[in-house]
Amino acid sequence: MIGSAEKHELLEQASAMCAEKGARLLYLTVFGSALYGTGIAGKSDTDVRGVFLPGPESLILGTAPHSIHYTTGGGDSRNTGDDLDIDLWSVQHWLLKLLPAGDTGAEDVLFSPSNADCVLFRSPLLDAVFADPLRYLDTRNIEACVAYSLGQAKKYGIKGSRLGALRRVYAAICDELKEPYSSSGCRLLLSDCVQRLLDACPDERFCRMDALRDEPMLFLCGKWHSPSITAEEFKRRLGDELNKYGSRAEEAEKNGGIDWKAISHAVRAIRQSREILTTGGLVFPLACAEELIRIKTGSCGWEEAEDMILRELDELRAVCEASPYASPADMDAARAAVLACYEL
Repeated sequence: MIGSAEKHELLEQASAMCAEKGARLLYLTVFGSALYGTGIAGKSDTDVRGVFLPGPESLILGTAPHSIHYTTGGGDSRNTGDDLDIDLWSVQHWLLKLLPAGDTGAEDVLFSPSNADCVLFRSPLLDAVFADPLRYLDTRNIEACVAYSLGQAKKYGIKGSRLGALRRVYAAICDELKEPYSSSGCRLLLSDCVQRLLDACPDERFCRMDALRDEPMLFLCGKWHSPSITAEEFKRRLGDELNKYGSRAEEAEKNGGIDWKAISHAVRAIRQSREILTTGGLVFPLACAEELIRIKTGSCGWEEAEDMILRELDELRAVCEASPYASPADMDAARAAVLACYEL
């Protein structure tokens, strides 16, 4: 945890960033691994986030920013343990846009007061918000979490497994097309060889027959294919899809080059959403911090991590359906909270 002198410097810097924009700082917290409890000595950078109140003048003139950003890191490389990032959102953007949309970073700020050691500044103007955080979330919207988790993981991981599935199916369709199809002089259709393709990739997470708008379709790695298309067309589609996968995906398929930090973020987002839906809140540092560190450091194998992500995403959907805490964001309350910051 950072010392009191550094905390004071961070607060001064964030306040100065707001003053330059004619804004007022409302909240500031140490973020990222320090908040989650997943920091690694010498490797974790300092990440700070907060909320500011745009001044009336900038609002009237239409120049009020949605966010203010500062970083010591380079845009073309990953931050090191010596780097600093400060990201501030306007209270309007935070309450009216990010939280209702299920932005995971915005949610983390909302529950960050649970880790008192990380809070650098808190205005009483936000006390009502922090006292009833669920009110400002659309807790039914788990798709935002799903999209974030898969987005993090597929950079190196799930993308690699999908590559393997595509290759197996592609090889199978190529084998089918080696011999001329002579039945009634017709071209080979996808429906004629679906079973062989399913046999080539029996993992239903990636390849299966399913219904889309009540029509039987072949689902392959996130895309749907009508059985009525020709096998040649299906082969062409797979060829185009395979060409999109670069060397990173190939390395991931071999269990190398995986971005374990991204994978840990994917698991963290799922666990946090589940905690909110089962307990009605979120407490930092996270109870699963040690497991996240194990993933982050690459101490678990890729197959274990992938199975964890896919299994827990499915479980999350079931939890959401049964949760007493699944409800829409109260936008009237969010607008009232913004106006209260201006004492209107």
